[in-house]
Amino acid sequence: RREEEENSEDDMDPATKARLSQARAAIALEEEMSADERRESVKARLGATCQGVMEDPEGKWLDLREVCKLCEDRDGAVARLAALSMVLVFKDVCPGYRIRPPTQKELAMKVSKETQKLRDFEAGLLKMYGNFVRVLVRCGGGKGKSRSQRGKGGPDSATALRCLCVLLESLPHFNYRTDVLSALVPHLSHVDSAAADAVAGSIANAIKADMQGDTTLEALHMVAQLVKQNRCCCHPAALSPFLEIRFDEGILALEAQKAPEVLSRKQNRKKRADEREMIRKARAEKEKKKAEKERMKSFGHRDDSDSEEEDLEAQLERDMGEASGRMDNAQKKKMQSRMLEATFEMYFRVLKNAAGANPARGLPLMTPALVGLGKFTHLISVTFMADLMEVFRQLLAGDALTTEQKARCLLTACEVLSGHGEALQVDTGEFHRQLYAMLGQPSSGSSGWGGDSGDSRDGSERNDAANNAGSGNADRGTLRIRALQRFLGGYSHVDQGRVAAFAKRLAGAALCAEPGEAVGALGVSRQLLASYPRTRCLLENERVGTGVFDPHVDDPGAAVGLAAVLWDLALLRHHYHPAVAAAADEVARMPLAGAVPPALGSHAPAELARLHSTTRGDFRPAIPPPKVGKRAKTSVLDRQTSRGGEANVLTPGDKLARIIASENNRDPSAPVVAALRRHFAETREFGVNAGLRAEVARLRRMSIKARERAEERRAAEKAEKAEKAAKKAEKAEKAKRAVANGGAGEKVRAKKSKKKVEA
Repeated sequence: RREEEENSEDDMDPATKARLSQARAAIALEEEMSADERRESVKARLGATCQGVMEDPEGKWLDLREVCKLCEDRDGAVARLAALSMVLVFKDVCPGYRIRPPTQKELAMKVSKETQKLRDFEAGLLKMYGNFVRVLVRCGGGKGKSRSQRGKGGPDSATALRCLCVLLESLPHFNYRTDVLSALVPHLSHVDSAAADAVAGSIANAIKADMQGDTTLEALHMVAQLVKQNRCCCHPAALSPFLEIRFDEGILALEAQKAPEVLSRKQNRKKRADEREMIRKARAEKEKKKAEKERMKSFGHRDDSDSEEEDLEAQLERDMGEASGRMDNAQKKKMQSRMLEATFEMYFRVLKNAAGANPARGLPLMTPALVGLGKFTHLISVTFMADLMEVFRQLLAGDALTTEQKARCLLTACEVLSGHGEALQVDTGEFHRQLYAMLGQPSSGSSGWGGDSGDSRDGSERNDAANNAGSGNADRGTLRIRALQRFLGGYSHVDQGRVAAFAKRLAGAALCAEPGEAVGALGVSRQLLASYPRTRCLLENERVGTGVFDPHVDDPGAAVGLAAVLWDLALLRHHYHPAVAAAADEVARMPLAGAVPPALGSHAPAELARLHSTTRGDFRPAIPPPKVGKRAKTSVLDRQTSRGGEANVLTPGDKLARIIASENNRDPSAPVVAALRRHFAETREFGVNAGLRAEVARLRRMSIKARERAEERRAAEKAEKAEKAAKKAEKAEKAKRAVANGGAGEKVRAKKSKKKVEA
């Protein structure tokens, strides 16, 4: 390596040589520093180097050599900083295509300086990227380290795993993708792996960004091989990334809906014979061409198909096709078919393991497999649906599944039958019996019916978040309500007796279920009673049907449901949760005949169960806080006596009072009698005191009212006096104006008479 570096330094430009010499001088100085000072120096040098490379990748890519060396430093903090810096640089610098190493013929050709510079940059970048990936795989891979690898430096396993996840999400198209995936996938092999969620998230993001499908197919093959090797004992998040696969339904759905060709025994024999004949002829033609080529080569002839020019042209066409980012329909169909085949092979392997003699402990992959089957059920071929339903029957009849997994299995079976599986003649009686038996198991609050979900099998519930279209973040009660709604409300031809038995058992299950489940169960019961009018006889006060209802039978057809009475609604109408009480009252008030008005609200029963679920510890809808009123100044006893009541004090009865007052029990030496006399004396005093306090409070209120009335009277008198004074002043003013007007008139009349005399 040193010889290669010395030879490459001879071809460097002066600026690059100067930067390398500065880096070496800084390294020599850092060797004499303390650990903290060296870390600060390395941090500054890393920032300057990475910034320069990101500004001019093709001109300064050689500066990354020192950063690559720091990734294997003995100091864990330095190696961590260098690894994170390299990840950021590669995210920004790596091209959006796979780098193909040049052939010997291409290296011998003369090219321009720009092309040669680009070749050197791509070759050096690919080499450093490969070395960096190998360091990360050694430090953070899922497999154990060898003895020679333990002594080498590098980042810690968490940092290395984080860097591998970022590289897979950011550069899924780049080289060494297989190495990155092979290092991440083994982390999914452990049920209790803490890194499994991060790895599953990175694979899911890579699948979302995959447009060609090659990354998805490679991840599918690796995870399928992991599931096969570990016998389906992997982390539940191992299958969750593949829910993000985007299948082209226009291509695959038509193939899945094609009915199998029905041939007679003679036609099948003829078809197999024709296929064998075609294979024999193709092999004979291939051997004939190969012998002809060998014969022509013995004479010195060279076939044009073996020329390097044609191989290079084919390679160039493949490279141009990859660069265009588009696939023709044939390639796309082939890729989609391979992905679909790998996906269902993995799901069916999990189901086969669960139905086998030695299933995996806890069946951690059962729930994600059922979620995936429910999502891609429209792509399952009709030829496999009958076998799939038979496997579902075996799983439901056995004891390997938990109650939650049985509910999920029932829901998946209903989704399979509601699609193009309707063409199958499937007897749903076994599914109804399993669902009816599941309703009969006691509920244990948040852990659901059966109470057996406290083990490691509940870890698969984390994958419900990935199935947004299916159940979202559904808890166990919501999941069961969805199964009930789909299996009972989705079919129009169900026996009336079975429907009545289900309605009765739903009402009984709501009595001991948490409020969310109870509301959903009552909603499903209302739908059943509304869809089947004959079953409304359950709302009668007395038994109407013939026979006797048997609540202990787990077969709805044999329980005689039409002879039951929904007395459970009378108890549910007094439920502590207002939503449950309202739902029970709504079911109880249904008319016995005729049309049924629509339910209050527009939510489905499963949505109602989710909205009112209390499994997370909160009361929904939230209880309004009490109104904060003005605190009374008087005591409770005063408030009680002020309302006209008597003081609530303890007084002795007549018989006990006679015993205390008798002459025989007046002996002061008897401690019990003395204590009773003292107690009841104090009690009487307290009663008198309470009466006096009540009287004082009454007098205080009377004095306050009298004072208020006196003040009102004085105010009224004062206002009346003021009004009289104002009226009197107004009259005096009017008199003054009248006198003033009268004196002026006399003067005018005197002047007029004087003028007349003079005239």
